[in-house]
Amino acid sequence: MATSTPSNRESGTNNELEALLTESEYARLIKRSVASVRRDRVLGQGCAYVKLGALVRYRPEDVRAHIERNLHKPQHRDQVLGANK
Repeated sequence: MATSTPSNRESGTNNELEALLTESEYARLIKRSVASVRRDRVLGQGCAYVKLGALVRYRPEDVRAHIERNLHKPQHRDQVLGANK
């Protein structure tokens, strides 16, 4: 019977989970201050986050999704003029 050793379980877990980003890492990625990131959290705005005791962390997939949700594509000139006619 095969049993898993702690080192096997840990390496399997590390492969399945991406590293969580700290507040500073997240703020640096989106080019904002940590204070702005914290203010967004208090106001219920911004990116989803994980609360681990007193620690706040961000999942990379949530950061990507947040950026995608806030993507604004410029409209073609004809679309803008057509809407104003």
